[in-house]
Amino acid sequence: MIPDSYIPPLRFNQVQPNLYRGAYPREPNFAFLETLQIRTIIALTPNPITMETDPIYYQFCKSNNINIVHFEVGKSGKGKKRGVPLDYELALMALPYLIHYQYQSVYIHCLNGGQVTSLLVACLRKLQLWSAISIFNEFINFTTNITVNDRNFVESFTGEIEVDEEDKVDWLWVGVSKHIIKNHPKLHIIDKKPI
Repeated sequence: MIPDSYIPPLRFNQVQPNLYRGAYPREPNFAFLETLQIRTIIALTPNPITMETDPIYYQFCKSNNINIVHFEVGKSGKGKKRGVPLDYELALMALPYLIHYQYQSVYIHCLNGGQVTSLLVACLRKLQLWSAISIFNEFINFTTNITVNDRNFVESFTGEIEVDEEDKVDWLWVGVSKHIIKNHPKLHIIDKKPI
């Protein structure tokens, strides 16, 4: 059966090929998401998506063989002094799902598709060696503003990340950046050897 219309989730956008972002999907969005052949959903929400918390969404994922990967984040509050609900450890755990073919296509969402999703995408951009101004320009496209806390979080993002060279996406490092990844200024890139 063909639906009357395809309705993307709020703040939906393509981040890279086979990597999408937006708000918490609702039933009217499911037909649209099916067209993207989503295999993995990264849910950056306070509560996991289960049969008890959201049976319709959970059943949609189960019926379409979509793996839901939940990362518990707090509520961020409102206004210019809002906190940063994501931490580096969560971002470093989520990034491998975004950059390896085995999980694609991937849809990332928080509750409204704004700050939390933007913070994770900003960490991805940092991994990709984007400039701060480019990262913050993209961030503002999906949020009403960017706070000092948001900026500090992104500028100070650091840690170790495992990258499987045989499975990493082609778009991760392009141009000049692919020659300097071993000397990434903020992240320690570890070659993940296939088992």
